[in-house]
Amino acid sequence: MRIQFNFFPLALSYIIILTLINIPFCKHVESLQQRKSLTFGAAQRPVKNNLDIIEGFKNIFVEVANAVTPSAVAVVPVKVDTTTQNPYQLYDNNDSPFDFNPYSDNNPKSDQNKNEKRSEVLGSGVIVSSDGYILTNNHVIEGATEITVQLWNGNIYGASLVGTDSLSDVAVIKMDGDFSNLPAAYLGNSDSLKRGDWVAAIGNPFNFLSSVTQGIVSALERQVADIAMYQNFIQTDAAINPGNSGGALVNIYGEVVGINTMIYSQTGGFMGIGFAIPINMAKRVMEDLIYEGRVCRGWIGISIQDLTPVARKALDLKTTDGVLVCDVFENEPADNAGIKRGDVIVEINGQQIVTGNDLRNRVALFRPDSSIPVTFLREGKTCQAILKVLERNNNLLPDQKFKQSPAFSDADNITGISVSDLNTEIRKRYNVFSGTKGVIVTAIDASITDERAAILPGDIIISVKIQNKKTRSITCLKEFSKFAKELGSKPVLMLIQRGNCTFFIPFEIKKQ
Repeated sequence: MRIQFNFFPLALSYIIILTLINIPFCKHVESLQQRKSLTFGAAQRPVKNNLDIIEGFKNIFVEVANAVTPSAVAVVPVKVDTTTQNPYQLYDNNDSPFDFNPYSDNNPKSDQNKNEKRSEVLGSGVIVSSDGYILTNNHVIEGATEITVQLWNGNIYGASLVGTDSLSDVAVIKMDGDFSNLPAAYLGNSDSLKRGDWVAAIGNPFNFLSSVTQGIVSALERQVADIAMYQNFIQTDAAINPGNSGGALVNIYGEVVGINTMIYSQTGGFMGIGFAIPINMAKRVMEDLIYEGRVCRGWIGISIQDLTPVARKALDLKTTDGVLVCDVFENEPADNAGIKRGDVIVEINGQQIVTGNDLRNRVALFRPDSSIPVTFLREGKTCQAILKVLERNNNLLPDQKFKQSPAFSDADNITGISVSDLNTEIRKRYNVFSGTKGVIVTAIDASITDERAAILPGDIIISVKIQNKKTRSITCLKEFSKFAKELGSKPVLMLIQRGNCTFFIPFEIKKQ
């Protein structure tokens, strides 16, 4: 049977639809203009003056990127984790329906079921010598079993670990093979940096190779991480993200002034605050690792603390700089040079000292056996001495383990600190050395919220210094009571001994 179709109604429908669709289009066609009959945009640039200066500024970071990018590399550490897979394990071992567990400790074939999981996390590095030495972060390559390096042109090479220093987060690796013409970066002078200087960060954020971001130096000498680390960070608002670690922070001359190392972030990404290790510090650590195989840091044998405003008042200091010496270790460099507990160090080797972190970093840079001049204040007088620096090692560090003993009652006084004489019974109870002089703290007023709250029962009060008065020793309860009556609302600096260490507690009792 033959079936016929009538196409006329269908064709008419298509014509009507197409006509309806083209109605607005045809209306638009009537308004079309002839090419080149209109002028788009203003006739002149908004900025017409100082074009030569603008052109030079426009090209600053173009030149920096072109010059430094060949020295920036991607550092790819490979980390291997061993895992055991059990395709039959459907229950916990204790509830397993199998009498024989092929993955139990008693199965001699269980090692055959272990798999190695390889993970790669891209970091950054800087070529610092034409023969293949690369500067990066310790945390980038920590735990790596293999390291590869990718250059800006895409070439990939293996690399070997030269040395690491966790205290500064610096690591040095070397590309495998013989090289003599690699593009080494120019290492600048981070001590010349000023807040507000233009800088660029070059690295591999989120695996985007050879990325360049720009910003300024937001701050200098930042201390933001573990107190055990040596840190003197450059803060910048140049965008630094995961993957930038180990990369270069450069100035507008293309000089490497820092090694990007961390970010401050509440999201894991860029929030306008990044930190870089000053290149002077990184270079010193790098050279020690390459030439010595370890990092040599200076030691002068003192314990220090920053000065609070109350401590400055109690010590009658006019300067806002300096750090307070709270302990001097016997027969160490500072002791041999005549420095005493309570001195305020304001300058070392001709460099001004502002904070304890500042002094710690500067001392660490001194070479062992160096003779270093130091300027300090004692009872309002400026004094000078020469220190012979030793090498820092764990045997020279004081024992920081403090004992915390339970309190027992004693009469309170205006200071909010209850104390007792060091009699035989008390010395035995608190394990106090027979030669120690002072009064022992038995309790602290629970309502205290200032620096006194850091004092613990069992601490020994050795001496006190009230504003505009000389330092006095406290050897008995009677002397402490006399001091408390004279205190009033003046600032005071109290010397505390805890275990084998001493430190100062500054406080000021406010008038009610």
